[in-house]
Amino acid sequence: MNLVDGIMKSKIRIKIILTLYELGELSISQLAKTIGSNYTLTLKHVRALEEMGIVKEVTVGRMRLIKLNKNTPAYEHLKTLVNTLKNLMNIQQ
Repeated sequence: MNLVDGIMKSKIRIKIILTLYELGELSISQLAKTIGSNYTLTLKHVRALEEMGIVKEVTVGRMRLIKLNKNTPAYEHLKTLVNTLKNLMNIQQ
């Protein structure tokens, strides 16, 4: 599966990317609450995005936080995608 197919496979993955772009780093629980999903489903999609190199987990003290992986070559394209999606959502409102 290519990167675009992997990201676009699920609305939850898109919501995760948009949320992390806006808010930075969040725990799985915070992320699930913010996107309106449950912990297990959010974790499943975070792990898939992690395998694609889109997000990464960082440990701060005892907390495990998820954030966008700015070191991936796709990061600049993700920024463009996020801005395009945000513009489309504004047009529909």
